[in-house]
Parts: sequence; structure tokens; C-alpha cells
Amino acid sequence: MTNTKLFLIFCLVFFVRPIYGQTTCNCSQALKQLIVKIESEYPGFPEKTKQNKDLYQAKKNILTKKSLLVSNGTCMQLLQEYLDFFHDEHIVLDDLSKKKNAPQTSTENPKVEPEEEISSKSISPDIFYIKISSFGYENIAPFKELIEKNKEKIESSKGLIIDVRNNGGGTDDVYQPLLPYILTNPIRIMSVEFFATQTLVNGLRDYAIKNIKQDSLNEVKRIDEDLREYRENIGKFVLYGDKKVIIDTIAINKKSPQQVIILANRNVASSAENFLFSSRQSKKVKIMGTPSMGALDYGSIREFKFGCDNYQLLLPTYRSTRLPQYPIDNIGIQPDIYLDESISDWIDFAVRYIQE
Repeated sequence: MTNTKLFLIFCLVFFVRPIYGQTTCNCSQALKQLIVKIESEYPGFPEKTKQNKDLYQAKKNILTKKSLLVSNGTCMQLLQEYLDFFHDEHIVLDDLSKKKNAPQTSTENPKVEPEEEISSKSISPDIFYIKISSFGYENIAPFKELIEKNKEKIESSKGLIIDVRNNGGGTDDVYQPLLPYILTNPIRIMSVEFFATQTLVNGLRDYAIKNIKQDSLNEVKRIDEDLREYRENIGKFVLYGDKKVIIDTIAINKKSPQQVIILANRNVASSAENFLFSSRQSKKVKIMGTPSMGALDYGSIREFKFGCDNYQLLLPTYRSTRLPQYPIDNIGIQPDIYLDESISDWIDFAVRYIQE
């Protein structure tokens, strides 16, 4: 696979572009067309319905009858009930008509300041604490700077506590500077399979062409060549790269903490779960808390038009090669040490665990 293809696949950009005045569907139309789109282009559809086809069909029949009686104002609830069948946090549906008519709220003089997403502190001379509650793109540079600034403290610590509670994900690039301090060995990373659809192909091509630095017919031809495998396999899964499992040999820092505790709760999802999945392969890492959300089997969401411009549908475009043997959706990454409700101060528990 060429470098251009690598660029195409992982530079998926998603714009919210409400379009009004084109095709406004009533509830029955919207449900019918949404079902067609999900059944034909959602990569999780085969796996999510394999064991319960009768239940899915029954649910679909019930909602189809209901849609004939539901007003457009309350249709969103019915459409969401259909999507909820798949239990996938990466499926997102928005009612654009309500967004258009929603009153704008003033942002002047906000009374509550947003909580800091990145912070760190020395809990004791030999225990260092790092909090990162979002792996959003905007945190790539700040988090790298935090690690570099506290390099000596991290290296000299006996224990490192990483708090990712309520981290809903973002990009794996944020936590990369941390891995040399917490890993003890190469890690196994599962690849992904993209579900080839015309929506995916068109989106990748449009984005790549818009970002060509100069008007070049050769560049366009190369882009089309890189997408050829996807165009020729519409409706099928296409493996990203040439291996289902990648062995990632990350350079381990010579000086690093002896013990690493990661605090995670139910609200940890997506790339934050990827962080847990990679980190737990280290021999000195313990995950403490509760099972994570379970939103890691499918990813890289993109807008999918389904013929109703009063709604916007976002769907994932790939599935993990872990499937179907090792699903994480709706199960979550399990902690090594479960922290029940009787433990009110998770940080204090982690500190005492390191000191014992």
C-alpha cells in the first residue's frame, strides 16, 4: 500500500454541513431509507444481526408500522430506537431541522469554567500523577509538552498514575509520547478492515483532491489508483495494509517508573480504550476501575447521505480484525483490579497500592 493510500485512509475529515430545502422526508420515508442505508453500508450490520435475525426483523416491522402514525416532530425518537438495536456508539443521527430552529444561547459571561483536560502533579517524591480526559486532536501538542516538561519526574518515579476517567477518545496520536515510559515489550496491534462503499470512495477521493498542493493530473491518477482496490470491492471488506496483526516495537525509555496504574471508568471509550488495550500488554501496568464503555470494534465515522436532508447520519467505516473472535463493543476493556462503590478515592487507592 502506497504512502498516498495511508494518507487517504487516516485523514478522514467530517464536516457538519446541514442542507435545507432539498429532500425533507416524513417519518415513514426516513425510517425506510435509513434501514436501506444501514443494511447496505454499515460495517457492523452482518455481525450485529447474525445471532438474532428474527429479533431484528420483528423490531423493524414494529417500527415500520409505528412510523406511519408518528409525526415528524417526534420521529427522531423512533429512528433512534431503530439505531439503538445495534448498540454502537459510533452511529450518530442528528435532526437538522431542530438544530436550525433551536434558539442560540449566549456564551457571554460563562459562570462555569470548563474542567482542565490535561494536568499533572507529584503526589509524593516517588509517585507522579497525570490526568488526560480527552484524546482530542487539540491535545496532541499540549500533552507532548507536558511529558517533555516532566520528563525527569516521570523517569525518577517509582510509580506513575495515569487517570483517563471520562476520556471519550479522539486520536491515538495524543498518548504516543507516554508509551516509552509505560511499555516493557513490543505490543500487538490489530489492524482494521474498511467496508468498501461508494460513499467512502467518493469521500476519500474528494478530500484528497482538495488537498493536492498543485493542480496535477498525475496526482489525480495516483489517487484513483490508490482507491482502485476499494472501487473494485464495493460491498466487501478490504484489509488495511497487508497484515491483520502488527507488532509495534516502540523504543523503551531507559529510565521509567517501576509500576504504572491506569484509572479507567465506564465513560472511557474509542481511542481511550485503544490506549488501555495497548498499555495492558506491558508487564508493569495495572488497570484499575470499572469496565470501559465498549466502543472499539468499529470506527472512523463519516457522513452517509440516505436521501433525507432533514437528518444527518454518521457511520463508522471499518471494523477491527479482532472480530468476531474478540469483541469489545458493549463489553469494554476489563480492569485488572475492579474498584467498587465502596472505594470513593481512586487516586488514594492507587497510591496505597504502589506503596505497599
